[in-house]
Amino acid sequence: MGNETIIGAQLREARLNKKISLDELQQKTKIQKRYLEALELGDFDRLPGDYYVRTFIRQYAQAVGLDGNRLVAAFDGDEDQILPELPKREVPEEIATTRTAVHEETFSRKRKQRDLVPIIILGSIAFVIIIIVAYTTLQDYRSTSMIDPSKIVVESSSSEVKHSSKASETKSSSSSTASTSSSTSTSSTTVENQMEMNITQVSALETQVAVNQAKAPIDLQFTGVNGPCWIGVMVGGSYVYQYTMQAGQSQSYTLPDGTTQATIVLGASDNVNIQLNKKELAFKNAAYTATKKNIQLTISYQST
Repeated sequence: MGNETIIGAQLREARLNKKISLDELQQKTKIQKRYLEALELGDFDRLPGDYYVRTFIRQYAQAVGLDGNRLVAAFDGDEDQILPELPKREVPEEIATTRTAVHEETFSRKRKQRDLVPIIILGSIAFVIIIIVAYTTLQDYRSTSMIDPSKIVVESSSSEVKHSSKASETKSSSSSTASTSSSTSTSSTTVENQMEMNITQVSALETQVAVNQAKAPIDLQFTGVNGPCWIGVMVGGSYVYQYTMQAGQSQSYTLPDGTTQATIVLGASDNVNIQLNKKELAFKNAAYTATKKNIQLTISYQST
């Protein structure tokens, strides 16, 4: 026996010419890959025995288009069996072209991806800006909404322009007088219970009312005019009454016994008239219409 190296080279060259991988050949011949590699290397000692060598040579040769019997005869030392030289495997020109094309395609794809990075970054920044603008707009809308049950905090500076105010006209028979100063004080005195209401316009958004000599209980009467107005009454920092008043409606609420501090929160103050124990509460300012307003009540009662 001999010619193992030549046989292995013949088999391998034929396989490469057929462009068959060892994995594909293993599927075709059902021969383990390690034995196929041993055949190609001429290392036949790695095979189980001569019977398997002959069988594997025939199966391998049949799969790659060679004469397996001639190769087996050469393996057995038959000098009459001259193994022909197989033509050298040609390297297709398209391989280099394909590799170049793949390289260029890969480079082009990477370049496109790189060019997309600034666009993605700018898009992300624009998206974030849109979200911020939308959130700011929503917050501004909520802050200017007429119906706002939250308590309003007003900050005033020393440079605030002082407005003179006139007493607002009401549908009630009683009226209040107003002075032309930054804070307008109005008092209304009744004969029955001597209750006084000293009204101070702190700003367009806040009015302070000092109710003196009040007779318990304190009854608040709300009448809707012009349009809708959200009304809230706070005692001790919590809402004890909330209602959305429509034009032409009337509602009343009686403060808890002994209440000395209360806040009336209005969403659109020009759309409601208020009476305190059937006396007009002249909180409006002709210079500001349909505005949010907090009316701070400080109540002292008649001595019994």
